[in-house]
Amino acid sequence: MSNLIHKKFVRSEVADPLQLQPRDIELLRSVGEFRFMNTPQILALHQGGERNLLRRLASLFQHGYLDRPKSQTSAKLSSLHMVYTLGRKGAELLSKDATERAGIYRRLRENERTLPLIAHSLMISQFRICLTLATEESGIKILRWFQGHDLKELLRKASGENPSLVPDAFFTILHEGGEINYFLEADRGTMTTERFVNKLKIYWSWWSDNRLKEKLRLSRFRVLTLTPSKGRSESLRNAGKSGDNAGTGSRLFLFAPETEYTLTTAKKILEAIWKSPKDDTPHTILE
Repeated sequence: MSNLIHKKFVRSEVADPLQLQPRDIELLRSVGEFRFMNTPQILALHQGGERNLLRRLASLFQHGYLDRPKSQTSAKLSSLHMVYTLGRKGAELLSKDATERAGIYRRLRENERTLPLIAHSLMISQFRICLTLATEESGIKILRWFQGHDLKELLRKASGENPSLVPDAFFTILHEGGEINYFLEADRGTMTTERFVNKLKIYWSWWSDNRLKEKLRLSRFRVLTLTPSKGRSESLRNAGKSGDNAGTGSRLFLFAPETEYTLTTAKKILEAIWKSPKDDTPHTILE
């Protein structure tokens, strides 16, 4: 690591405390909620001048409210963007009571364990931010979102035992008066096909698990798989034909490469960019 890059992760001595503004609190809440965010992602969610916002993020880092994970330098991420996560002072500021404080600090510890997989976490954040932007524009509401330890606990309480699988995320949206639930798998191209198909088989078993469906309010759900490329998406989609009992492919499973949407074309995430192992017809996640 060069000295120039190294300095980006070292806090300078600051004599005066930072006068926090309401916008600062919103920035901290966003980073805390999304766990890892790069600067374009933060800019997409918060309106204002780019230069001023980047300067404010730097100030929040220098004063300890945000952190800049050093692992981003070895994760093959763009050197043009800085990745942020919530700092200790930021966690203290957002903690209103003992219960909330325990949850925030547990998430911080979870973030520390996730650092080697920071690219995977940013992939989840990218999807969630684009989904947030797309639903806001379309008048659709995201009712709930769970990931990490929170999701594991939700599944454990629903099944009464440790879950056989912890998805990368679980969320619910309200569309035209009805709720639709989704499990999310963010694939980075490192998992074997056999292991991935085994995951799909577990999801298929959940479809007939009435206790789990009742506890999680899963009247209907889909399993979304994100991949880094179209080729990887097609490979997993074809393998996914073995994910259901009949072995013919199911529309329960939908696949799309993350290259199909960007922060500036977020609404595409709700369009017909998704394919199932059942057929070659593009679908939307709202069907």
